[in-house]
Amino acid sequence: MRPLRRHATTLILVVLAAAAAIVLLVLDRGAVSTDEAGRRKKHLLEAWRPDEITEVTVTLASPGAPQTARLTRGEVNDAGQRPWSVEIDGQRYPADEPAVDQLLGTLEFATAERRVPAEASDPAALGLASPRLSIAVAMGPRRERLLLGGSAPTPPGAVYAEVAGRGVFVITKQLAAALDVPPDRFRSRSFVPYLAAELAGLTLEGEGGARRFSRAPWGGGRGAGFRFAEGSPEGSGVRVSAPAIEGVLSALGRLQAEEFLSEEEARQALASDGPRVTLTLLPSDPSAKPGVIDLGGDCPDRPDHVVAVRREPTRAAACVPASVLEPLTEEASRFVDLALVGAPLDEVAEVKLAAGERSLELARAGSEWHLRAPEDRPVPTETGRALVQAILDVRATRLLPSASDPGALGLVPPRATLRVLSTPPESPGEGEPRERIETLEIGAEQEGAVHVRRLEDGAVAEVPAPAAGALLPSEVSLRSMQVLDFARDQVSALRVERPGLVQRLRRTGDGAWELLEPRGEGLAADDALADELADLLGGLKAERWVAADAGNGYGLGAPRLVIEAELASTSEPGGGAAGGAAARSARVELGALAGAGSFARAGKGGPVFVAPPALEAAAGRLLLRRDVFVVAPQEIARVTLLPGDGKPVVVEASPGGFTVVGAGDQASATAAAAGVRDALADLRAEGAVALGKPEKHHGLSPPRLRITVDLARPQAAPAGEGGATPPRRAPGSFTIAIGAGDAFRGTNVFYARREGVDAVYAIAQSRVRPLLEAAGVAGAAGVR
Repeated sequence: MRPLRRHATTLILVVLAAAAAIVLLVLDRGAVSTDEAGRRKKHLLEAWRPDEITEVTVTLASPGAPQTARLTRGEVNDAGQRPWSVEIDGQRYPADEPAVDQLLGTLEFATAERRVPAEASDPAALGLASPRLSIAVAMGPRRERLLLGGSAPTPPGAVYAEVAGRGVFVITKQLAAALDVPPDRFRSRSFVPYLAAELAGLTLEGEGGARRFSRAPWGGGRGAGFRFAEGSPEGSGVRVSAPAIEGVLSALGRLQAEEFLSEEEARQALASDGPRVTLTLLPSDPSAKPGVIDLGGDCPDRPDHVVAVRREPTRAAACVPASVLEPLTEEASRFVDLALVGAPLDEVAEVKLAAGERSLELARAGSEWHLRAPEDRPVPTETGRALVQAILDVRATRLLPSASDPGALGLVPPRATLRVLSTPPESPGEGEPRERIETLEIGAEQEGAVHVRRLEDGAVAEVPAPAAGALLPSEVSLRSMQVLDFARDQVSALRVERPGLVQRLRRTGDGAWELLEPRGEGLAADDALADELADLLGGLKAERWVAADAGNGYGLGAPRLVIEAELASTSEPGGGAAGGAAARSARVELGALAGAGSFARAGKGGPVFVAPPALEAAAGRLLLRRDVFVVAPQEIARVTLLPGDGKPVVVEASPGGFTVVGAGDQASATAAAAGVRDALADLRAEGAVALGKPEKHHGLSPPRLRITVDLARPQAAPAGEGGATPPRRAPGSFTIAIGAGDAFRGTNVFYARREGVDAVYAIAQSRVRPLLEAAGVAGAAGVR
């Protein structure tokens, strides 16, 4: 005891000192250090400690009762975040995190224009006795309070602001506007209670009928892992189209509240017709309530918005974009997945096709592909991707009823099987990735169709026989994708044949093209179109290989289009060329359509491939020169515009420029004349659409507009275009007729014909419109 007594005084002093330090530390937490004060001497709030902020209260004065939003910061969640919530009128909601962050950022960096002297700081006179806005911040032991009052004289739009304990300041109009946030804006705009990943299923009722979807065991991306729920007419468990359900999930993501409504406002909006769609969300968590949202009814004072009423798990009503309704009102048939394989290309890891003794097995190795059977060797990336993509592109024309007899459909036993292994994106990052295995059983061909059973969901699909060829093992599918390979300059002649028309062109000594067939007044070859076709033919690549022999299928027994090229020098044939030694010609036949492309073969009797759509687009058009309407400004003496139901308008060239004869308003007339001049210089056609005399639908008998061009001197062929100059009605003049509007190769056009050229052309409406407007043709600006 004696040693203890000896040190008792020392121990007591130590304890007292520690207690004093703790008290000082606690008391000092709310104080502003010298360093902090120095850093923030230009800011309104002299202290700012983001990690200590736990509560922000915003009160906005209003004609009725003040509006208050009390923002409270939560505890750290699983994502390491401290989410905010907001209390408004006694109801608590998730807060809009960006809105809260923006307010806190504004407060942190808020500065004043100037300080108001204490003797001039009368709260009543400055509008601070009844402030229009009050913001209180709880920051650890500190409490910051900012009030916004009336307008200050300078700068324009400035406002008086009071900071508790610091005095009165003048702040800018911009800062005041950034702080003046309506309390309702702090509510989260997200209206859907659950994320897509949290859903076990969902139901749509109303427009489009009843559609019930549930998560499928095969997983996949956001939309890849759904099937029709039990009891669905489309078949319980049948796979849902990933793009279709993705449209629904994307709509849920866009279902954001633009403006919150009262219960009464929402009730009135839905009173007449009720909701157009009722959406029920089934969460994966069995303890969570389903989410129920009604959509429909015009939103008050908000065009292109509809009313959304959330009935469960919490009530809310808001205006949301009307665009969300489109995918939610699709009929159930649009959700049926007609693709045979559900995995996308970038997820496919292995493919195995087997039919009796024949098999073909392909595996991905990084970005490359490797053949495992029938031999072990690498496969060019382009070839491997094409083979797999061909399988993924196969679509059923329909799904058969579940009661269909497999034996009668040629599926017992199946003639071939296809196995696709893929790794969905949500596979865990550690250990072995989760795998999805899809197996197809392919039946025998029956009357031009093949039946295929998807073991993943049990559905039986009907597939056109030509398309089903991609599901069978064939080494032709591993050929090089290069079909032909020669330079454009090697092509000395072209021949394109389609039913009822043969086009023949020959290259001249200067590299231009001469039209040999068809023959007609004023017809000449278009060098650019011929060169484009020669380019596409010389570099032709298959989109995919289909079969070693066309037999009587693929529409190649009577091709829709035959393209032949004579080559001026020898060249090695590509993978599908005529074969043997160097070829002197190349031939490609296009048969039935295959998606966007066409079934095709090179030479006679070659293997079948799918040709890209660009080849048919280039060979399927008339290869006639497109500049027959173009007139250089210096060659024009006079232009007469004669509308079908109006008076002629005459434009003449003069040393001072182009003018409209007899016009009263010279300023507008000069502009119109210049427009005519420029339009004629730019009147290049999109292409020829027909040979010979025009048909009724071309609208050229009579025309919408007749244009007579009198030339200052004989017209020369425009630069860059070979071929003969079209003849004219009389020396020094010719006539252009503009007819009906239509669409041609994706462009809005007018049909047109030039006197002395035995063909009908299509010209873009944008090129013709200045001529119609100058002639006063009614509706010229709004044609198609």
